[in-house]
Amino acid sequence: MSDKSLRVYFTTHQDGRLTGQLLPVWERLFDAPPPSAYGPREADVYAELETHVRRMLREDAAALERFLWSETLESRTLTVEIHPQAMHRKHPVIARALVPLRLTYVYGRMAGGAWRVRVPRFGWSFVLEDLSIAREVLQNALTTALLGENPRGLYDFRHEGVEYVQAWDPGGLRQDARPDESPPPPAEVLTQVGEELTSRALGGRQPPLVYDAGAPLEGWELARRHPPPSLLFVGEAGTGKTSQVLMLARRIAEARREDKSAHLPDIWRTSAERIVAGMVYLGMWQERCLKLVGALSFEEDYLFVDKLTSLLAPQPDGSSIGDLLLPAAMSGEISLIAECTEAEFERCQRRFPEALRPFHVLRLEPPTASRMPELMLRYQAVRRSRVSIHPVGLRQLVGHLETFQRDSAFPGKAFRFIDWLDQQGEPGRGRTLYPRDASEAYARYTGLPLQLISDDIPAERGALAAQLQAGVIGQERACTLAAGVLARFKAGLNDPDKPVGTLLFAGPTGVGKTELSKQLARTLFGDESRMIRLDMSEYMLPGSAQRLMEVGPGISSLAERVRRQPLSLVLFDEIEKAHADVFDLLLGILGEGRLTDHLGRLVDFRMTVVCMTSNLGVESAEPAGFGAERGAEDFLRAIRQAFRPELFNRIDHVIPFRRLSEADVLRIVDLELEKAASREGLVRRRLRLAVDPEARAWLARQGYEPQLGARPLKRLIEARVMAPIAVRLAAEAHLEGVALPVVVAGSEAERRLDPAQRALATVLTVGEARP
Repeated sequence: MSDKSLRVYFTTHQDGRLTGQLLPVWERLFDAPPPSAYGPREADVYAELETHVRRMLREDAAALERFLWSETLESRTLTVEIHPQAMHRKHPVIARALVPLRLTYVYGRMAGGAWRVRVPRFGWSFVLEDLSIAREVLQNALTTALLGENPRGLYDFRHEGVEYVQAWDPGGLRQDARPDESPPPPAEVLTQVGEELTSRALGGRQPPLVYDAGAPLEGWELARRHPPPSLLFVGEAGTGKTSQVLMLARRIAEARREDKSAHLPDIWRTSAERIVAGMVYLGMWQERCLKLVGALSFEEDYLFVDKLTSLLAPQPDGSSIGDLLLPAAMSGEISLIAECTEAEFERCQRRFPEALRPFHVLRLEPPTASRMPELMLRYQAVRRSRVSIHPVGLRQLVGHLETFQRDSAFPGKAFRFIDWLDQQGEPGRGRTLYPRDASEAYARYTGLPLQLISDDIPAERGALAAQLQAGVIGQERACTLAAGVLARFKAGLNDPDKPVGTLLFAGPTGVGKTELSKQLARTLFGDESRMIRLDMSEYMLPGSAQRLMEVGPGISSLAERVRRQPLSLVLFDEIEKAHADVFDLLLGILGEGRLTDHLGRLVDFRMTVVCMTSNLGVESAEPAGFGAERGAEDFLRAIRQAFRPELFNRIDHVIPFRRLSEADVLRIVDLELEKAASREGLVRRRLRLAVDPEARAWLARQGYEPQLGARPLKRLIEARVMAPIAVRLAAEAHLEGVALPVVVAGSEAERRLDPAQRALATVLTVGEARP
């Protein structure tokens, strides 16, 4: 075996983790699948693969020969194009279009001079006389594999990520080849999917623990029993459920240090995600769960499985990890530790009461706001924080956290803010935050404007309305009503158990409904990117509402986005197009400020602003032209007829939008031209737009349509103004520091241009068709 070694084929996934698979030299029909592993780094993959290799040697040493290579292997990625085939009325039809697909293959020169070529992801293997024909062979193989396949079969051949091959020799293969009938160490599976907390508790690698909530004492008494009972920590996000487990581990470690003969449990930490990681074949993760039970069976150690909801969540085959672990916990064979929120606990009582039977419930209550300044000072001391906060500033910060971050509880949200604060300073330099400094720091932390969170800065409704009107033209009444929501938020008078505000914008297309939502996001959160926009035309079909609650890696659903950023504005665009199931979800969001995701976890909407837009009440037969408008009562009547009463009554304001006047559109032209003039390509060259008033009027007329409002205007400016300027700048690379005239053809302004100006002018032709 000394002149041969193993080959591991690595695939990089979208989350940065790796799958490694042993490459077989040959394949036979009834051979078992090659061993594979999954982990965050190559070292983790190798560690798990080594376990498979050692087991293979103990069970059948000859089986390893199938994976020992003498050739040097390299990998290469190429793009092949195929004509996909589908079935049409039971007849195969080859499509005209070419579909490009990326394939990675490995190759090595054999002793006789031929080339061994393998595509590990699909188990393909070829021996080629000349490597130059590899592309053609793979293209033919791919076409053959897709014959008669449904078009979505192409998805199986998508390029996952970087793929490469590595030579690997774990060492000691000869010694391990000796027959050994003894079973693997019972903790082997535990080291694969978890970490032991008690041995780390006194090593300085755990975060500082400064709040006990009273639960560790009770947990400590329970952990000393034989066998120790399963524990369930119940408390809101931020109360420190995980910290209680770490405190228990530290208490156990300290007791062992004082009395080495003490029989106390170890605590192994894992999660549902780690248990199923790398388990790609049917039955693999179930086998791992059974091994966990076997490793812990009557050992009187704890398995800390993190979130109870993840334990109960169905896996792709419909079963859950809890189906395998909880019966063993009920019988006393193993001891579990899990955590959940109070709402999740109530949901489990209704839907999965049997899952709660093994657990002794320990409830955690958050500390009062009056106690938080003391706890924050203690946390800063153990963290050796470089930032000192004035006592009044501490109390002010506690007030901000209590008022503006209701999605999380004390002390966690306060400790996270202190961690962020320490990261903002320059290394080695301390500073002191006085009350105004503390508020400014909190404003940067959340994105909330200082004028809305600080009592020292007034924010009258009129001033807030003026800020909204700066970006929303012609809708003064709508801006004033929306500003009232902001003023109520600043005063702390909004309902704490509902979203900050629920607004329904009703009116014609292209009059500023979406723009007001963007302006609200800018004013309230400082950034338009804090707006979560959902086009309800994508949620028209039965079952589509479920996509709003999806969770998991790479998913960008409403539930995931609000969980990541609770301080945000959610826009349901054209709400009347949504399926009735979406309205059922909205009842919970608007009435209780929460949504339950697919794993049964609650997503907090109490710090969001919910906006909806609707065209209900707008008739196509309305008079055309500037300023044509319906009364607010028409919109209100249509919305009442379309919405169920229980949903309509949860809306704070129905805000009507009027059609734009000619003066409004002229102001929008100025706003859009101002944005265009601030683009980097013009600013860098010190170029400015000189738009003639007649050209402004031309843009206003051509950019407005009765049925679309001012929506075509932005496209018109891009096509008729910015595109010609871009062509000119590309051709004249040294042009800078001049005015670029924009005039209407045949106008007095065009006639006044001198030859140099005429060469730079953008001329708008009267009667020119819209883009």
